[in-house]
Amino acid sequence: MSSQKPLIIPWLKSQIDNSEYPGLTWVNPEHTRFRIPWKHGLRHDRSDHDFKIFEAWAIANGTYHPDRDLPNPSVWKRNVRSALNRKSEVKLIEDHSSDSNDPHKIYEIINQSSRSSLEATEDSEAVEDGTSPSTDSPWLEEVPGDPCNLYNLSRALEELEPLSNPVQESGHSDLSQPVLEATPQQVSPIDQFFPDNTLATDFEVKVFYRGVLVLTTMVRNPRGFRLTSHLVPRPREDLEDIVLPEPSPWIRDPEVARMINTVLRSLVPGLLLEVKGGNICGMRLGKCKGFWTMTQNPQPGELQEVLKEEYTVLYTTQQFVTELIDFMDRRRPHSPHYSIWLCLGEHWPDDRQKPWNKKFIMVQVTPVVFKMLHEMSYSTGASSLQGSDVNLQISDSLSSNNLLSFLHEWEEKMEIEACT
Repeated sequence: MSSQKPLIIPWLKSQIDNSEYPGLTWVNPEHTRFRIPWKHGLRHDRSDHDFKIFEAWAIANGTYHPDRDLPNPSVWKRNVRSALNRKSEVKLIEDHSSDSNDPHKIYEIINQSSRSSLEATEDSEAVEDGTSPSTDSPWLEEVPGDPCNLYNLSRALEELEPLSNPVQESGHSDLSQPVLEATPQQVSPIDQFFPDNTLATDFEVKVFYRGVLVLTTMVRNPRGFRLTSHLVPRPREDLEDIVLPEPSPWIRDPEVARMINTVLRSLVPGLLLEVKGGNICGMRLGKCKGFWTMTQNPQPGELQEVLKEEYTVLYTTQQFVTELIDFMDRRRPHSPHYSIWLCLGEHWPDDRQKPWNKKFIMVQVTPVVFKMLHEMSYSTGASSLQGSDVNLQISDSLSSNNLLSFLHEWEEKMEIEACT
């Protein structure tokens, strides 16, 4: 226990009153609401000046010594966020940290005195210092491993609630109280989806011949899979094989069936979809060209080809999380497009703007983790529930602020990884 260290709220109030840090200001005459600059460390226009207030808090509470420690702006910022979220008399009311022009957050001091006698406890000081002991969360290991089972996910989130909202443990039933963000020592449900900051997901794969669904399968291999038309010796034993079927049971037009078979013969060596870190990449091994988009109705433009014997990044976790945050914050009118559409053997899109259901072979690849987080964003307020019982189950277990907090935390982890 360190009684010499300052408390976050009085310290921040003094910094605001001193007007030493641009952007750190009161936003109402009563001095109960304040804004604090909050620029992500991965932005190209970042500078050391953007993190001065976070550095000052790290120096003030003794977790950073400029004369001996290496600077780590992302950790400084994370510790300020954790310290603020630990205080019941402060709540985050507006999060504009993804604003391209003026990234910031606005907090409100809702009770300036009632917890003054409690702020100096070992628990509060430990969190402010970023040294809180780790919290065991066995529910992550007890949940069955099928990521498609939304019921199991909702049960896991229900068990998470006491960890993420300790206000209820004391019998406080006011649901307007802020839900705590996970500190670096707590286990976030996002970590279940992105262990060690990598993507771990199943893939839902659908194959269409001229718009007719001919195959639906679930890939359980988190490394990825190979699309092929014949089981030949695998070039990659660690990937799962998906064998595309013959067209005859579904396609009656003999000429169309012949063209599909021609494409299938050239596909034999395979087209790989592989997870590499947080990226979903593609690579073709044979003659069959592949083109990809993130929507089944792309606008005419430059072709995106899956390169031969060279990895092509098709989609990234960073892009999905950023777009999902913007969607939930109402800065993006539509939810992210996270299904990858592959067209085999033909240009896609083409000059004639031929619709996807007129192409010989189309493959839709949906990362299940992205689909689940997308459904959760709808159930937590990004859109209407549309009468879904599953969505209602999940919405009872995870608030929109909580999900947003976990997503923002993941973004900040990525910042730290990029800086190390």
